[in-house]
Amino acid sequence: MKKLIAVDVDGTLVNSKGEITERTRDALISATKVGHEVMIVSGRATYALRHQAEALAFDKFGGILSSFNGGELFDFKEKRVLASHKMDYNLAKEILEFSKNLDLELMIFDGNKILTDRPDGYYVKRESEIIDMDIKPVKDLRDGLDFAPNKFLFAQDPDKIDKPTQKLMKKFGHVTEQVKSMKFYYEVMPLGLSKGSSIIEACKIFGIDIKDTIVFGDQMNDMSMFEVAGTGVAMANAVDPIKDVADYVTKSNDEDGIAYYLENFVLNKEEK
Repeated sequence: MKKLIAVDVDGTLVNSKGEITERTRDALISATKVGHEVMIVSGRATYALRHQAEALAFDKFGGILSSFNGGELFDFKEKRVLASHKMDYNLAKEILEFSKNLDLELMIFDGNKILTDRPDGYYVKRESEIIDMDIKPVKDLRDGLDFAPNKFLFAQDPDKIDKPTQKLMKKFGHVTEQVKSMKFYYEVMPLGLSKGSSIIEACKIFGIDIKDTIVFGDQMNDMSMFEVAGTGVAMANAVDPIKDVADYVTKSNDEDGIAYYLENFVLNKEEK
């Protein structure tokens, strides 16, 4: 039976060094070769997932990128957008206007660039280095945005981020999806989008029953995947709420947890 195998990136697909190990790589490529559909599911921009896609040989054997927390589905081999969900432009401008008074670094992703009005911000520079995308400074970004984005990424020190983001939730929580994806990142997206919604959308595109989905994750922004998937697999390093709803808790991302599960329950290999 064909499965949709969806993997989160940070803390799941990559280890604590930010690397996809050979064992995890081989297990996912093997799953693709025997007919399963492998999908990388992330809050990152589509372009920012290119290295992971290439490592898993998506360009050779096929594979799907779900980016922006469900905002876009991209066929990496065919270089084709399967679905894209943008924020309402007028709403986006209203959020940007409101955010001027909040102590938050702002990042907007446009193709292969990170747009920001704080190019020297700690988290802006950090994100640029991690995802290998160049920073494009835009001084009047919160006044002059000229396109509808897939999402906004706000950042701040963990001990300072809650107060301003609570204001965003109070003001726009009823018309957007908002999630604290890491202790220093807060994402604002179009209403109705999530990693879970991208799982449902991909199943419809590929004709896969939702019961035949396996998802791997570790953080709270993965919760929506666990709520819809046939099988939810939490990493050993996952936060407790994810472990609590998981069907199975595998080994950690530093112990090839994805490979361990696939070898034993999908590929029917003995543990290495």
